[in-house]
Amino acid sequence: MKERRILPFQGWRLVLFQAIVVFSLMILVIRTGELQFVRGDQFDQDAQENRLQIALQPAPRGAILDRNGIPLAKNDPAYNIAITPAELPDDPAAVLAVYNRVSALVDVPATRSMADAAGRTNERSLEEMVREGAGIAPFRPVVVATDVPYEVMAQILEQAELLPGVSVQVASVREYPSGAMTAHVIGYLGPIGPEEEMRLRELGYNPAFDRIGYAGIEAYFETELAGARGTETWIVDVAGERLTLVDEVKRVPGKSVQLTLDLALQEAAQEAITKRINIINAEAQRLVTQQGVVIAMNPRNGEILAMVSWPTYDNSRFARAIDGEYYFDQFDDPLRPLVNHAISALYPAGSVWKMITATGVLEEGVIAPEQFLFCPGRLVLPDQYAPLDVSRGQTFVCWLRSGHERVDMLKGIAQSCDVYFYQIGGGNPDISPVTLRPGGLGIFDLYRWATAFGIGSELGVQLPGELAGRMPESQWKRRNYGQSWSTGDTYNAAFGQGYVTVTPLQLISAIAALANGGTLYQPTIVKNLQDSNGNILQEFEPTVARTLIMPQDDLPVLLLQEDMLI
Repeated sequence: MKERRILPFQGWRLVLFQAIVVFSLMILVIRTGELQFVRGDQFDQDAQENRLQIALQPAPRGAILDRNGIPLAKNDPAYNIAITPAELPDDPAAVLAVYNRVSALVDVPATRSMADAAGRTNERSLEEMVREGAGIAPFRPVVVATDVPYEVMAQILEQAELLPGVSVQVASVREYPSGAMTAHVIGYLGPIGPEEEMRLRELGYNPAFDRIGYAGIEAYFETELAGARGTETWIVDVAGERLTLVDEVKRVPGKSVQLTLDLALQEAAQEAITKRINIINAEAQRLVTQQGVVIAMNPRNGEILAMVSWPTYDNSRFARAIDGEYYFDQFDDPLRPLVNHAISALYPAGSVWKMITATGVLEEGVIAPEQFLFCPGRLVLPDQYAPLDVSRGQTFVCWLRSGHERVDMLKGIAQSCDVYFYQIGGGNPDISPVTLRPGGLGIFDLYRWATAFGIGSELGVQLPGELAGRMPESQWKRRNYGQSWSTGDTYNAAFGQGYVTVTPLQLISAIAALANGGTLYQPTIVKNLQDSNGNILQEFEPTVARTLIMPQDDLPVLLLQEDMLI
């Protein structure tokens, strides 16, 4: 103040104030430009998404049928109860009355206080679910109960006038009429896991309610069975009420899969394996086994007519929702009932393997089929470092300890003589000084013939989880054990023991090739794919994996009747 006059605001304070104002205006201008020009497209897109609502229309899943058209997996209707918040009465007392009526029918607490009073503290009430839905989209139905009984659905429809805002939604659930009998072949459905979520979203799946195959045909043909989901695009208001349908993509029903499986034969096979297991345990008067596999295959085309893996599980327990307690009981069972042992378990081949060894021996001219070898019931392989010390030799015995004596090829197969196959597989001139190729067939040629029959590789059956098995050779042992291959290893491999492991499917495929004259077919369990009207879209023709040229005069005669199954 000077001479009683107020001086104008000046100096550094004026400059600071002006700088703050200019800086604030610059920030507003920059921010406005960013929102308008840089992020304008994003905001426009978000606005369009808020304006448009896309409703997914699930496609009916294709059925799975046996070779005679009997359904092994089909769709049944399921009823869900939904409440639309915007359609409820304005009167709170009337809304509570609606909640109480619905609660009595679907056994969901009407309000939070009622849930607490009943000791159901972990359950959400109707009131809570509807309130949450109203805050998001009032005109969008909120599903409050799923898969309710038919009687409950009918009662809700009958009481429609007393239940404003309450609706029934029809969904589809899977049913498995043959249940445990075909569980390993058919498989089951389950929710989409987090590891699959992103990939399946791109294919049109909705992880919130879609389910996918987790085993068997359900998993292998997931894309074909699932079909293509449809969509409806609606213009909606700010509350989510649908105003105008602007676009619609029709859903495409899933294809049905008809199998080569015969349900009646499958039932007979399961009955046969369970009876056989009981007989074995009863004769031994102790628990010998609880597992087994039966496969019936047509040797003329590789079609699988029955495939039983025992023990099995009941996939109908997973049809509508995964029964967690039952699933983990099966998962923890040491007998592994969830595993299809026909294709996903490995075993020593056993005496059936001798047919493969015999084929290689005859084809390579190791010994004439009529030539006799001697079986004394055991064979002692001398220690190469102390050949004169009998105590250090390795003894290989025949199942018949007294021996089969003079054995030719036909008797060797008929009597399953172990010592005969030791000799033709790995050689033994000391016991049988006859026209026998030194060293017998040998691991190199045995490996060639075994792998030609499909041993050691996946055969390509249309089921997930097939294992390749193992056909070892000399370098395999060195790589894995750091040891040289021995004659004793060849003896064991000659009748399917030692390091040899196979799946039951590999064995039956090899024997089927012998039975049909030398054609190894890719095993198939699928006959065709059909549309929703039963029209055949794709036939699965027999596929020849390999042709094995074998002089028929050298092989034991295998008589096949017209309807014989291997």
